[in-house]
Amino acid sequence: MAEQPPFRHPYAKQAGAFAIVVGIAMLAIWAYLLATGDTESLETTALGAALHIAGELVTAIVLIAAGWGLIAAKPWSERAFILANGMLLIAVIHAVAWYGDRGDLALVVFFVLVAIAAVFFVIRAEE
Repeated sequence: MAEQPPFRHPYAKQAGAFAIVVGIAMLAIWAYLLATGDTESLETTALGAALHIAGELVTAIVLIAAGWGLIAAKPWSERAFILANGMLLIAVIHAVAWYGDRGDLALVVFFVLVAIAAVFFVIRAEE
């Protein structure tokens, strides 16, 4: 009898594309902020700012790797995707608070929509 291929959720490729797009967007945003020097208002300490930026860059890299893994049907990719989205939700919560404090409703709504999409794909990956 032929061996059955591993189960792949029908949303795996879409979830992978979501993760890759969000990861690349995070890298692009941070590259722009760092290139323009628009990071002085991040934290009151240099260490706090450095750790914040490092955490978001690691999140972006994990998102891209997990997305690629989902698209390529790698066996580790589903767990990596869940981890990456947990990291993303932490970053999104911070962004909502940051932009909410500054009264930027458009970006608050945007980040809430990113969080909803992340939760949607994680729930679908677990069905």
